[in-house]
Amino acid sequence: MTTKRSILLLHGVQSSQLTWWRLQQDLGDLGWQVHAVDLLGHGSRHAVGPSELTIDDLAHDILAQLPGPVDVLAGHSLGSIVALTLVGFAPQYCDRVVIEDPPGSVDLDRVASDVAESVGVTRADPSGTVGALLEENPVWSRRDAENSVQNRLLLDVSRVTRLLRTSRWDLPALVGECPVPVQLLAATRDSALTDPDRSVLMGRLAANHVAVVDSGHTIHRERPGLWLHHVLRFAETT
Repeated sequence: MTTKRSILLLHGVQSSQLTWWRLQQDLGDLGWQVHAVDLLGHGSRHAVGPSELTIDDLAHDILAQLPGPVDVLAGHSLGSIVALTLVGFAPQYCDRVVIEDPPGSVDLDRVASDVAESVGVTRADPSGTVGALLEENPVWSRRDAENSVQNRLLLDVSRVTRLLRTSRWDLPALVGECPVPVQLLAATRDSALTDPDRSVLMGRLAANHVAVVDSGHTIHRERPGLWLHHVLRFAETT
């Protein structure tokens, strides 16, 4: 009997496991065992204890949620940083890592302010925000927009914005130190991966471990077919 291959999907900031709904279906149809979980402070994963969270806290919490290793660990945006951090202290956890449009040298104070503002607007007018998101993102389905609104309503804004304001990471170093192969999926528009980190990573990674996708920041939502194509091909590489 053939053992199913497994994949863990980690979402980005102010999102949740709901963002993966389409790919969860597609991967499941292809015979994969799919796990999608909420990061601390997001979705149903409420943080308790100290008011400050760290990237390490998020990574350790992922380990606590699942029973064992997976074949592929895929993270989007902040989820990419959590994935690389997790594998750094638990290299036996997966065979390879996919990082989708990871944030490099970005102004995290500005990101935190943007998150707080978008959540405030959403909570003031949830239904209006669904319409605005569909207008701004014509390739999204209504389910994508409704999920995004739900994610903002559930977000622990205080802890998550504090996490962003107090966290710093060196993306090229995290990738360089990763003990397993890494695939980069980079967006062409509104990308969180900007120079100099973008150029550094593309210069360091093997050509077949880099895919530049004509998409905005959420490649898995805007170009799910291409996301699936590149990730499955990476999973088959030796």
